[in-house]
Amino acid sequence: MHHMHQWSRPFGLVAALLVLLAGATPLAAQEASPEAGSRTGGLPVVASGLTNPRGVTWDPDGTLYVALAGSGGSNPATEEAPTSQVIGPWLGGPTAAVARIEDGCPVAVATGLPSARERTGGVLGADDVAFLGGQLYVAVDGGGPVHGNPDQPAGVYRVNEDGSSDVVADLSAWVRANPVAEVPFDFDPDAGAYRLAADEGAGALWVVEPNSGQVLQVTPDGTVTRVADLSAGHPVPDAIAPAPQGGVYVGILTPVPFPDGAAKVLHVADDGTVTDAWTGLTAVTDVTVGPDGTLYATELSTGNLEEPPFLVPGSGRVVRQTGPDRLEVVAGGLMLPVALEFGPDGGLYVSLPAIGADRGEGVIVRIAQAGVAATPAATPLAEVATTCTPIPETVVPPHAPATPGAATPAVGTPTA
Repeated sequence: MHHMHQWSRPFGLVAALLVLLAGATPLAAQEASPEAGSRTGGLPVVASGLTNPRGVTWDPDGTLYVALAGSGGSNPATEEAPTSQVIGPWLGGPTAAVARIEDGCPVAVATGLPSARERTGGVLGADDVAFLGGQLYVAVDGGGPVHGNPDQPAGVYRVNEDGSSDVVADLSAWVRANPVAEVPFDFDPDAGAYRLAADEGAGALWVVEPNSGQVLQVTPDGTVTRVADLSAGHPVPDAIAPAPQGGVYVGILTPVPFPDGAAKVLHVADDGTVTDAWTGLTAVTDVTVGPDGTLYATELSTGNLEEPPFLVPGSGRVVRQTGPDRLEVVAGGLMLPVALEFGPDGGLYVSLPAIGADRGEGVIVRIAQAGVAATPAATPLAEVATTCTPIPETVVPPHAPATPGAATPAVGTPTA
């Protein structure tokens, strides 16, 4: 990580979220303890045993689903790209998955999705899930030849009832064929689909692509349309949520060193018009809308440093908007929170940590929200009393670590 302070240009999710989080893991390892409260701000853990958990959603029956980015693999990349020089070599494998939560533990819904690890330990894989028209879809950015998965592209996948998955939109190919206005210096053509938002009215999925900096729409027949090109200045859009007035909210991570107050949430209208919706935030990793229309966001780390490792372990927060550039802290003391969603029970569910859960150390916590109504018959998930076993297919075998030293988890409960 010695070279990072020499970089003056902003860089995208691949280099920002992954390299810098990986750079923070030695400190995170020192700060973390086996006690769940040390990384969850004392919030109840409702799901554990998760291998790099990301976005969540619920089916009509109230069952919780989560995207698992996996742990990469041992397949070398078969194509070079600018990102390969920045944080390569990439090592890929089919360790990403989609799981549903039963009694607090993950049960495989679909396995064998592409995952990739870069040299400092950051992982790309299955990063979000959404239901559209009753069909489950998953956003995958761990695929493609640059990531060591030449037979499985990055993009939007359909999850079938038998546990198999099909490519709906090959964004590895689309991104190569449709460059943004300002292609980033760390360009990763295989970082194609990070977050999803279902738009039932339009019959389409909104997709945010952080590395190139763009907002797309993908229809179930695979048609891809760019709605907004946000590439100017490489702002790193990494979060998306449907907006009640139409269009979507898009969260901005910001480049290194993630200055406090420099992140924001944009509104992107159906016609591509972009306006500021909420400013004064820090290192936004997800955004969601409360039942009353209030915006909520996860902040990866606060009180950030101007030198490596830039991030402060255990300083992540969930915040609520109280004005155009004002916020209220809903929960603090979180270890690198990465995804946020309201559940049908009225609670806020948060996935964490963003890095360091390669062997199932990841969890989902629940924040009770006073005054937020639950869907009829919806009940909160129970707190997990024991640590669950990760889905075996999501864990790289110990004899073939993708990164030297990866056997020591950066965050969470030590494994046996």
